[in-house]
Amino acid sequence: MTPDHEPVRLQYWPPSHTVDAPDPWPEAYEFGTVDDAVAFAMTQSPAHREVAWLRTAEGEILKPAQIRRLWELRRDH
Repeated sequence: MTPDHEPVRLQYWPPSHTVDAPDPWPEAYEFGTVDDAVAFAMTQSPAHREVAWLRTAEGEILKPAQIRRLWELRRDH
């Protein structure tokens, strides 16, 4: 990744956590593309107790349902 390219960040939280909560975001897994992050999120599940949230390089936050939809679109092609 070049310095001017922000990575896509994937984080996991307990299902009860909200993205707007005031506490800090947990340490992220970083990926070069949304597609790579979506694939990881849909094939890895830490202890099956936490859900994935994605922050894109543009600052957009993708919630679990959006991540699932991107995965379905990817598989349909």
